[in-house]
Amino acid sequence: MAIAAIMLAATAFFVQAAPLGTVLHEPLPEGVGSTGRPEQPEAQAGQTAPRTDHTETAAGSEALPEAIVTAQGRIEKPKVEPHNATIPTYQAKPPPHVGLDRRTGADLDLHYQVVFDPTVAPFKREYAYDQVNPDLTLAKSGRGEQILATGQVARAGHELFWGHLRLKLNAEQKIALPSVAPTSQILSWQAIPEQPLVFYRDAAGNYSVSSPTEGEVDLRFLMDAPTTYFAAPLGQWQGGDDPEHPTLPTQLQARAQKLWPALGVAPGQARGPLLMRLVEYFRSYEPGEPPPQSADPLADLVLGKKGVCRHRTLAFVIICHSLGISAHYVMNDAHAFAEVWAPDPAGRGQWLRVDLGGGADSLELHAAKGKHLHQPQFGDPFPRPAAYTNQSGQVKIDGVTMPQSMAGAGKVKGAEDLSQGRQQGESGEEPGTLATGSFSQDPNAARRLWLQQRAQELAAPRLPPAVAKGQPPNPQLRTASTLALEPMAAMAWIGEPLQVAGQLHSAVGAQRLAVEVWLIDPGHPQQGRLLGVLPTDTDGHFAGMLGIPADADPQTYDVVVRFPGDPKRAPCDSGP
Repeated sequence: MAIAAIMLAATAFFVQAAPLGTVLHEPLPEGVGSTGRPEQPEAQAGQTAPRTDHTETAAGSEALPEAIVTAQGRIEKPKVEPHNATIPTYQAKPPPHVGLDRRTGADLDLHYQVVFDPTVAPFKREYAYDQVNPDLTLAKSGRGEQILATGQVARAGHELFWGHLRLKLNAEQKIALPSVAPTSQILSWQAIPEQPLVFYRDAAGNYSVSSPTEGEVDLRFLMDAPTTYFAAPLGQWQGGDDPEHPTLPTQLQARAQKLWPALGVAPGQARGPLLMRLVEYFRSYEPGEPPPQSADPLADLVLGKKGVCRHRTLAFVIICHSLGISAHYVMNDAHAFAEVWAPDPAGRGQWLRVDLGGGADSLELHAAKGKHLHQPQFGDPFPRPAAYTNQSGQVKIDGVTMPQSMAGAGKVKGAEDLSQGRQQGESGEEPGTLATGSFSQDPNAARRLWLQQRAQELAAPRLPPAVAKGQPPNPQLRTASTLALEPMAAMAWIGEPLQVAGQLHSAVGAQRLAVEVWLIDPGHPQQGRLLGVLPTDTDGHFAGMLGIPADADPQTYDVVVRFPGDPKRAPCDSGP
């Protein structure tokens, strides 16, 4: 195994292989942190499988498991809180206007109520908008709303989340219910005091709940979400499965099309690279004074590149719709972000959460005490320009910066109450400490730090000692895997394809898997760029031509090939 060092001289890359150092991964228990983590409710003595033959359930008839076992460790079900406890009554209220505004300066203090454990802060879903009006306002189409069946069993490839909030119910009125992903299921729930509830979901993933009676209840529920919703490598889209086929009003479509050349996009381009281009562009927005107002407010929004989360997300969704790509504008009490129909490594479409950044003086998390911070299994597949990384308040745990940003806030309050579920003291830092800024500029140290961070993002976090001791060990450990990277051509022109080839080895076979190819600036490893995903053949070989970004600076880069692991094989990478 080797890491390839690529040096840019004038307009060409010089390629040289270096030897591999330490192995960053140990075999992990089957299903812990693997592709499609099959997290399960903890089995209880005498407990039967949840029923699946109903859509309305009397409160208390669905027994909640005592705990779930996740990549963050064992998480017990939420405790019922008295009325004077720290959990406030949840009252999500849609804003009267969701659309374009010219308040493009930084926000002040944002407040975010933590509902889920593990928490996906600041990305809980309260309202998802899937329709753009001619005046650049957004709407919920309401398509496909139906009663959501509960009592389901946990699905493969999904992760589990406790939800806990207090609701004030009005008879026969639907109340917005927060969710984790647009395709989440509510597996089981319990309301105290007992109250019959009916749950709904529309095609855009807007959730709501109603009751035939009124009153305030403490609602606890177990919700799932696809592992790949939070972050996943991009593949080559095969087409044909886009669920919404969005369109814009005729005049708005014409105005959007005029902006395509400035963005470097056009219909017919491969969806993966097209989305990477769009995300990179809209992540480069910065808070500040609005651009001069012209006769075309859409052009002002897109070309001015000014604003916070709501401005860049609005622009991203409009351009996606103009290209026929399904995308949602999602918002909560503190943040706006997007979700887009993106190709997975096999070429099938899936909903993928896209954070475009923001800009606020501070973000305060409420009701975070004792909850666990969720970590996406895969790294962010999109470019991270300086404007994005400089504005993203992040959480650092055990010395490693977690991949999700915190609404672009300069300061994050309340995250010190989050737990990572790891041993403390190993790195000299307590879980929940905050960090912003850049990594070390020493190339070798930065390279090692980046690879270690990637390893921790893509592999399962360690279980906390209490969980490890309280559970019998899983005898079916994942088989170790290794990557061998073949020598590359000595020179490659910027903007032209780079030949990458190698072989994935595993004792249980390595056929028909996917590996990621990353281009890394050792001095700024947090800005690593995913060049693409290559499939392996029946013998584990992979090969492909991947384009070097045309805007790459003349300097030395590293090419790292990674296999993220699956239920049978441990993850690995090509160096160092």
